[in-house]
Amino acid sequence: MPDVAVSLSALWRGRCCPRTYAPCVDSRWATRRAWVLHVELVVIVAGCIAAGVWQLTRALAGNGLSWFYSFEWPFFAGIAIWGWWHLLHEDPEAYEARKQRPPEWDLLDEQARDRQADA
Repeated sequence: MPDVAVSLSALWRGRCCPRTYAPCVDSRWATRRAWVLHVELVVIVAGCIAAGVWQLTRALAGNGLSWFYSFEWPFFAGIAIWGWWHLLHEDPEAYEARKQRPPEWDLLDEQARDRQADA
């Protein structure tokens, strides 16, 4: 049983445990960030489909503007799927670089502190 716990923990962190999984799941699908993206995708797509069906029933009942919305919501679900795919396949170095604080901000912070000290 400890092997299973280790492997689930390794999968959660995006790493594999060679003792329990021969071919490992690609780490991009099982990281903590990926699981958050998976859950967000399910919620957003389900909401968009529900809204599309709701608007379709309104359109069939005679509301002309709802015809547009009945096609718009599935389009939004497609955009969510595209964004999910893009974020999962983002280059790890680019993701880390995007999270880093730009060096120009440190210079701006120094200038702001100097102005506060002079005031």
